[in-house]
Amino acid sequence: MYQLYSEAVTTFNVKNTSSAAVDITKIVTSNSRVKATCSPMTIPAGGTAVVSVSYATDFVGRFTQAVYLYATDDDKPLALQIMGNVFFNLKDAYERQGMQNDADDFGVNFGPLTLKTDNIEFDYVNDGDIVSTTIAVTNNGTENCQPNLLHLPPYLSVEASPKVLRPGRRGFLTITLDSRKLNHNLGLTQDVVYVSSYEGESVSKEREIPVSIVLFDTATVERSNRAPAIELSTDELVMPRSGRSKVKGMVTITNAGSSDLIIRSLQVFNPSINVSLPKTVIAPGESVNMKVTVVNKYRDLSSARSRVLMITNDYRRPVVLVSVK
Repeated sequence: MYQLYSEAVTTFNVKNTSSAAVDITKIVTSNSRVKATCSPMTIPAGGTAVVSVSYATDFVGRFTQAVYLYATDDDKPLALQIMGNVFFNLKDAYERQGMQNDADDFGVNFGPLTLKTDNIEFDYVNDGDIVSTTIAVTNNGTENCQPNLLHLPPYLSVEASPKVLRPGRRGFLTITLDSRKLNHNLGLTQDVVYVSSYEGESVSKEREIPVSIVLFDTATVERSNRAPAIELSTDELVMPRSGRSKVKGMVTITNAGSSDLIIRSLQVFNPSINVSLPKTVIAPGESVNMKVTVVNKYRDLSSARSRVLMITNDYRRPVVLVSVK
């Protein structure tokens, strides 16, 4: 896993198994953001060389790149492959990985099926990407089930594996998002789908799962030495339940950069949260307070996580998520 706008670096040891020296005559990379060097360029018989590879992580999501080494009198290159996943925030990535690793320890019941989650989230989707997420599902009933999701919007599709899930067995639902079919409005898109255990089953409120998609566009964010830089007093606002009908909190937003910080979009995931911001253009060195209010009686209306979303013109953090707990 890598942080956005960092550099992914790795090395390969290449061994010459022939009985003569081999000259590396050309190094070709699959992308201009991939750089590679080989030392030495002449590998003696039985010797080794070190190929150093770096990749500029300018885009969020999974990447697969290659380096091709051409040797003397050999038209077929040696291909070296690098793979990884780029995130805006590595802390969020490790927390999400931990949740996936602990999937056996919890679940949400939908009739005879138990899913590892009761919401579907696609965070940090670059406009135009096609991305997938997988949900583990277990049949805790006594009959075969056909796990599925109903009332999918046009931009979502689902595939069950296996299609028929026997009692006591675990399978997976793979949900794929085609962001090209969204309306291209940057920020939060929300919808609901319904869990189905059998073919022809009708939908009900008890089988509802919210879907949240955070869409952004890296190409619209300009990188500059004079760019704005958003800083928050906290990324996790703790607001305990109380006997009061509403709980209020505050997050201070500071522009530590050299040009105006623009909050292009301000949205919430859960209907229990209300936010207000006195201004959406914050000058360099200026701070403003974002007021957050949680209405306690609405906290359980949706299983969508309690979060606040900001889309900004800070190229380092074009998407900012604040958890409300």
